[in-house]
Amino acid sequence: MGDGCTIAGVYKGFKDLYEIGLIRKIPKLLGVQSDGCAPFYEAFIEDRKIEETEENTIADSIAVGIPRNPVKAINAVKKSSGTWITVSDEEILDEIKYLGHQEGIFGEPAGVTALAGVRKAVKEQIIKETESVTVIMTGNGLKDTVNGSKAVGEPIKLDPNLNDLIKIIDEVK
Repeated sequence: MGDGCTIAGVYKGFKDLYEIGLIRKIPKLLGVQSDGCAPFYEAFIEDRKIEETEENTIADSIAVGIPRNPVKAINAVKKSSGTWITVSDEEILDEIKYLGHQEGIFGEPAGVTALAGVRKAVKEQIIKETESVTVIMTGNGLKDTVNGSKAVGEPIKLDPNLNDLIKIIDEVK
């Protein structure tokens, strides 16, 4: 997350659903930031207000050193009994590759940061393996093909004909 607008909006949606009786409880929210730009996480860990933070991550869409919506975002995580976590740029690149290989989805660094955070939270037992989780991925990998190539290598180039495509598919199997 960068500015905090999305997580605040997600919380508001769940709160509204809870208040009208469509859900029995508000899910815990996990705020995930890159460790190269983590003003929410640092404020949470140090139990202080958000301070300006360096923006040093490949996940440039969430590299926000001065978030615009800090109060609502902090309250969303706190009121949902959630928590915060950070992931490294290396973990983000690993998730680009993992998501593409496992699901055929090409995510940009900022978009897969949430998935990297969930997988790390499961490893650290913040999230139990038996719990259901929803990940909101906000960006397609075409927004950042440079880092996509860092994660999975250069794309395969071929002429626009079916026989070449079939040959490549057979080689990859």
